[in-house]
Amino acid sequence: MPTRSARHRPRHRAVGPLRAALGDRRAPFVLVGALAAVLVAAAATLVTGPERSAPSSAPTATTVPGTGSAPRTGTTARPAAAALLDWADRELPPGTQLRAEGDVRDDLRAAGAGDELLATGRPTGPDDLVLTVVEGSAEPGGRVVARFDELVLGDPSPGAPAREHLERRRALAEAVLANPTARAGEQAAAVLRSADVDMRLLSLLAVLTAREGVGVASFPRVEGAEGPARAVLIDAVGSAPVGAGEAATAELRTWLEAQLPPFAPDRVEVVEEGVLLSYRYASDPDALVAEGTP
Repeated sequence: MPTRSARHRPRHRAVGPLRAALGDRRAPFVLVGALAAVLVAAAATLVTGPERSAPSSAPTATTVPGTGSAPRTGTTARPAAAALLDWADRELPPGTQLRAEGDVRDDLRAAGAGDELLATGRPTGPDDLVLTVVEGSAEPGGRVVARFDELVLGDPSPGAPAREHLERRRALAEAVLANPTARAGEQAAAVLRSADVDMRLLSLLAVLTAREGVGVASFPRVEGAEGPARAVLIDAVGSAPVGAGEAATAELRTWLEAQLPPFAPDRVEVVEEGVLLSYRYASDPDALVAEGTP
């Protein structure tokens, strides 16, 4: 992932509506100062009910470099195990451990999972991400992270956002939808209305909306995934289309590369339909943003 060294100077100071959505705290990150414009724009446009066109649908799969697990041959493992490990390379943060038992563990080993990925009983800290891989049904009380045929990758202890975090999500999502410069397809609009969007991603979209407007084609999800959406397909910035061969694409990518954690996307891919960006899985993304916003 490119180094995010360029710090983007916010164009707006924090004002009352921003504090209502994000709390009365300032942050050194590029996104926080700009979020005020989103809610200011929402206040001016909530009555107008702007129309939104339906952009093209999103692709369902992408490819990025892995996180460094062992090479996989898949010669004796079920295809589902190899598919799960390939997905984990792209979508799980480094240091994640997978806990599996019996035949499922054997399949993951046969597919190439090493000790650095499979949980071996070694101590874990409070911030370590340990996911389970089971066959059939997900564990009660957990969150399905992804499904691969008969294998279910789950988070046994998913983070539950606090009430104030949910209120901030709703405020930002409503601001994006209310802004006349934002266009969302039917699926994307439904996801925004539910505010079921990873706070890292929602913050980024809010700033893009405030800067010059954005076209949100969809929020792609892997089959069976639960929890906040953490990927989006953008098909326009302002009135300019983005995607393969579009002039505005380079400027958008430059801006995305200038973002700082936790808002910097983990993956940015240019496709025919637009620019697909996403974040690696986090059990509690709201807490990540809160911790990064003093």
